[in-house]
Amino acid sequence: MSTLPTAPITSPWRWWVCVLLMLATVINYMDRMALNQMAKEIKGAFALTNEQYGWLESVFSLAFAIGAVGTGFVVDRVSVRWVYPLMVVGWSVAGVLTGFATSFGVLLTCRFALGLFEAGNWPCGIRTTRAVLQPAERSFGNSLFQSGTALGAVITPLMVLALLRQAEVTGATDSWRLPFRVIGCLGLVWVALWFVTVPQRMLQPSDTVGAQAHRGATRFVEVFRDRRFWALVAMVMAVNFTWHGYRTWLPLYLQEQRGYSREAMSGFTTVYYLVADVGSWTVGLLTLVLCKRGLALHVSRLLAFAGCALLTICTVSVPFLPGGWALQAGLLAVAFGALGLFPTYFALTQELSSRHQGKVTGTLGACAHLSLFVVYPIEGWICDVTKSYEWVLGGVGVFPLLALVVTIALWPPKYEPLPSPSAEASM
Repeated sequence: MSTLPTAPITSPWRWWVCVLLMLATVINYMDRMALNQMAKEIKGAFALTNEQYGWLESVFSLAFAIGAVGTGFVVDRVSVRWVYPLMVVGWSVAGVLTGFATSFGVLLTCRFALGLFEAGNWPCGIRTTRAVLQPAERSFGNSLFQSGTALGAVITPLMVLALLRQAEVTGATDSWRLPFRVIGCLGLVWVALWFVTVPQRMLQPSDTVGAQAHRGATRFVEVFRDRRFWALVAMVMAVNFTWHGYRTWLPLYLQEQRGYSREAMSGFTTVYYLVADVGSWTVGLLTLVLCKRGLALHVSRLLAFAGCALLTICTVSVPFLPGGWALQAGLLAVAFGALGLFPTYFALTQELSSRHQGKVTGTLGACAHLSLFVVYPIEGWICDVTKSYEWVLGGVGVFPLLALVVTIALWPPKYEPLPSPSAEASM
């Protein structure tokens, strides 16, 4: 019988934990993206306008904001070993139930439940990477973790298309229901892997810090007085405006405005998210290489973020691009930059507070998704009024560059990364 490594930080097994986080994020995004990939079918089934479709995303974001804060507080007090699988089971059940929705109201309720539990992926995941990785490794670890969003988005169009065809072959009248039911069951497999392959001791440093830090530690309210927190608020809103703007509206844009068939849309969005995944990995590796060559950690992160922000600016050209390779090249440049923004953001959140990592991540996630709660119906209304998706897609890529300016202004020019959790626990 094999023995799993248990030593945190120095054990190569820490990278398997990061792979598991990536797989959780894959499943998370598959449950979320199924709606976007079948947006045309669902709009037809429930006779929805773009504004109503925007409300499906809006309700999800409201629930996500609530869940992010709630999970953030819980995971700073209860072992992530138990909180994480609970969140995965919750969003998996919500995904399955979406496939049984009989009205717009039920669909809204299922999306709310999905958002409430899916939000836990990020406080739990960031708490975990902080427990098992050294500061210089965290950008790459976060790249693995966050790349699950793009990998899930790569797999989802292909799986949805295959399941839709299977449902149509069997004569199902509502073929869109089957993908929700099948994808929703995948989370249970992940939960089994988590308990079987991740030893308790590996996550103990994070839990130990949370349990022991009550003596002489900074109160959570002090985080709001740190100007770096407000730089991160600007950053998290910006990166989510860009990423989720395209996640929500790109499939409809390609089908309804650019004339793509269902198969062509699925094929291109698969490539789009594959390129996004490459962007996430590239940024994480670039930051690690720059640090090993002697460049300051904070400078390395900001340079990587700046490069991605310049790529997302390509989005302003979307309304002016002809079809074919020019449009696709512009969209793929946006994809590479849009997901590449996240590893830097997550790494910076891990420098803000060791004791309150879950609450910091959850609060920032809530800021992002409360803003999306407001923005989605407005974006849908703009699409309805202008009869075009290009105004929305053309504008959402500008925000990361603005956030970079805010971050440079607010983040202290010199700082020392927080010590690793194991070092803190031994003090």
